[in-house]
Amino acid sequence: MGTSSRPVRAPGPTRPRPTTPAGALAQAHRIAEAVDQAWHTAAASDRAEIPLSVVAALALRTPEDADERAWVAAQLMDTDDGGLLGFLRATWQLYGRVRPDLFPRVAPLAAPWFTDPAPDGDLLRAVRRVVHAALRAGLHELLDAARYDVDLFGPLLSVLRTRGARVARGQYYTPPDLADLLARLGGTVPAAGELVFEPTAGTGGLLRAAAQAIRDAGGDPRTIRWVALDLDELALAVLAINVIIWDLGPRVLIAHGDALSDDWQARALGERAEAIALARDVQRAASALALLQRLDRAEGDLP
Repeated sequence: MGTSSRPVRAPGPTRPRPTTPAGALAQAHRIAEAVDQAWHTAAASDRAEIPLSVVAALALRTPEDADERAWVAAQLMDTDDGGLLGFLRATWQLYGRVRPDLFPRVAPLAAPWFTDPAPDGDLLRAVRRVVHAALRAGLHELLDAARYDVDLFGPLLSVLRTRGARVARGQYYTPPDLADLLARLGGTVPAAGELVFEPTAGTGGLLRAAAQAIRDAGGDPRTIRWVALDLDELALAVLAINVIIWDLGPRVLIAHGDALSDDWQARALGERAEAIALARDVQRAASALALLQRLDRAEGDLP
């Protein structure tokens, strides 16, 4: 992936590109089914966080330019195990630098790539199949054409879990058309600076619908204060990815807990403050190390 050559289109047939919200939803389901089949065919594991993390990394690194998307897809599909693991680690390190406030929530997705010992060859082969399945099903094209119209991770999380596991968690996926209707039932949309609170957020389908209603009314979701709460940590992890995909802005608090019986707000604010402080410490340490390295090089140049 580290090359400066001009991007070229990947060989093979043109990948599907949705043209309507219904088409986007249908494609999201096709991607979910393709990823689920690839993962469970290649890996005897119910660790849903692994394929979710891989798809999230692909989604976060979707280029805007069509030629660059084709080039990136070709590079990812051809890379070796070291390149694939490097891509995943670099993506989650970048997320931590860009959104340290949300990093406590995406930890279940980031953690598998920083374990000791590193992921083995069998796991990386399963990961490779997930990458191929998601890209061939049109993940990049879906996000380019309809990123605000669909929750990619709602269907994916649903199919990766067995029905019994979903019922045990009380998890149900809200279809986009129903979410859009609910977002507009009040007749008004939130104004800049107002709070939108979703106490059973899941992967964020209702937040997506509210953000789209705000855009349709000429507003900017980045000016809203978003607060999302749920008991499902994995759903919240992919919601933290959707925050980026849907461009909800910097004023987002994602909390794990129960709105009726938990001190979720204080805990979430504390986790966020601690993560931001840690990120600042890491950045200062990296800056100091870079300065020392420059000084060492300068001293080596002295006569």
